[in-house]
Amino acid sequence: MIGIILMTGASVTASLLVVQVAVLPLLFKYSKCVQRKIVFSNCINYPRNLDYENPSSCNVVGGRNFSIQFNSKADSCPIKIGVWHIVPCCLFREVFVIRDYTTIDPALHQELNKTRNPVVLYCHGNSNHRASPHRLQMYKVFQRLNFHVITFDYRGYGDSTHVRPTERGVVEDALCVYAWLIDSLDHENRPPVIIWGHSLGTAVAANLVAHMDSLCAEQRVSCQPQPDALVLEAPFNNLTEEIEKHPFSKLVSWLPYYKETFVKPFTASSEYAFNTDQYLTMVPKLPILILHSKGDRVVPYELSVKLHEAVAQSRAADPEAAPLVFHSFERGTGLGHNNLCEAPQLDDIIRNFLTQIGVPPST
Repeated sequence: MIGIILMTGASVTASLLVVQVAVLPLLFKYSKCVQRKIVFSNCINYPRNLDYENPSSCNVVGGRNFSIQFNSKADSCPIKIGVWHIVPCCLFREVFVIRDYTTIDPALHQELNKTRNPVVLYCHGNSNHRASPHRLQMYKVFQRLNFHVITFDYRGYGDSTHVRPTERGVVEDALCVYAWLIDSLDHENRPPVIIWGHSLGTAVAANLVAHMDSLCAEQRVSCQPQPDALVLEAPFNNLTEEIEKHPFSKLVSWLPYYKETFVKPFTASSEYAFNTDQYLTMVPKLPILILHSKGDRVVPYELSVKLHEAVAQSRAADPEAAPLVFHSFERGTGLGHNNLCEAPQLDDIIRNFLTQIGVPPST
């Protein structure tokens, strides 16, 4: 009996070793589907079976659902993007007492058109959707700061059109939502607009601001102004180093052909590059705030350090360069990749940054 158990254990160990040294490397190198799922993880969908049309059922207070539709140049097909508009706390009385806030038009456009409060366009990271628990918590931070929030799901996520995401595609989605937002605001007295990216969303946001003019020309929308600020929460400097430094890579990084099979396919891919460090050198006049926890186990803190160094170096010789602020959170505080929203000093960090770049406090 003991011999059978030992033989079974040896067989399982051998099988796992074969998977580790042969099957996984081949999948990573030759399967674009596997590579895409690693980058976007849109197959992970939790919580499931949500009613996106009713944000209150997802524990969102003061939110309304709508969609933006356009013809995608990236995928040559119609795209529908699911979006929520979440109002600041200062409007709760109007939302719940004065009038019914369940209708979308024209109330939505009117509310944004007359606001003087900052508006955040939130670009979420990979996996799940705009109703993920940690994202809901961040929306509450924005509401507490009296910001309007526009949050959306890229193609392939949530209730948006289910086509395979690529870098070009998700950046196109972000552009169309951003263009809709700018068009909804008062053009003469536009309130501050902040693009906020988290994790993979930081690379989406960086690509958007770096290539705003060419993206608008490609999508045939009017040329859009840059936002007033860009906030990067748990960013990486580029996708190649994020793949190489990811904790899961430790399982295979000892293989002699590790870089050739696990890293190089992402470097050479035509579907995604996400070179945030290169993108941000193209927007020296854009104020940037970088937020990262030293206890982040998904995107190593050192990648934010490298990103900050690259952007700072690109701005060093420009006396008119905009502020670049890097705020780190220490280990041992319980803060990691998805819960910077719990940092007790986060509100003050955001307020101080906005004051530094000349954005007035919210009313």
